[in-house]
Amino acid sequence: MRQLSLVSALVMALSATTVMAEDVKVLEKVIDAKSFTKLVLEVPVGEINIKAAKGSEISLVVELDPDEDWLGRSSDLSDAQISRGDDGSTLKLKVDLEDDDDVEQSWTVMMPADMAISLNLGVGSVEIDDLTSDIKVYVGVGEVDVAVNTSLYDSIKLDAGVGDTSIKGGKGRYERDQVLVTSSSQLHGEGKKELEANVGVGDIEVRDNQ
Repeated sequence: MRQLSLVSALVMALSATTVMAEDVKVLEKVIDAKSFTKLVLEVPVGEINIKAAKGSEISLVVELDPDEDWLGRSSDLSDAQISRGDDGSTLKLKVDLEDDDDVEQSWTVMMPADMAISLNLGVGSVEIDDLTSDIKVYVGVGEVDVAVNTSLYDSIKLDAGVGDTSIKGGKGRYERDQVLVTSSSQLHGEGKKELEANVGVGDIEVRDNQ
């Protein structure tokens, strides 16, 4: 009887895992970025992971994981798709969803290193690696982690309304202010690019990757 109970429990656990996996929807897209100099992403809730890649293409993988309401129902993702908007040399991307606040979006983006980027995230985390371009990040609540060659930047500015900011490594004039729960950090270098990150509540860290 005990063995049967254990087997039943295992089957139930596997069934639950399968249901969860079926609820998650994965969107993939490859975009030729030759005619664009800037990428803009709009994400209400989730994670954004940006990595530099060779070539002129932007490769996107977006996982959509809906939350359940108190009745155990989750958002319908059947019509979810990556929406693309072109504004001159700026490419704007987001996922079209009816209830986007109830769906966690996990973006993995491989893109040209020299393409500028602007990220707008309501709640969640941002990670950026090896870009050599202008970078702007705005997060309502969450964390930002950036690893770049800081010598390429004329200005690196970080601001947290409630939280901590830090710039590790690199050369230049470094300034940091902490007033009660507010934190700001700046690095003035000799490069030509600009990096700016802001969070309402959370932490920001920029690291020199050289």
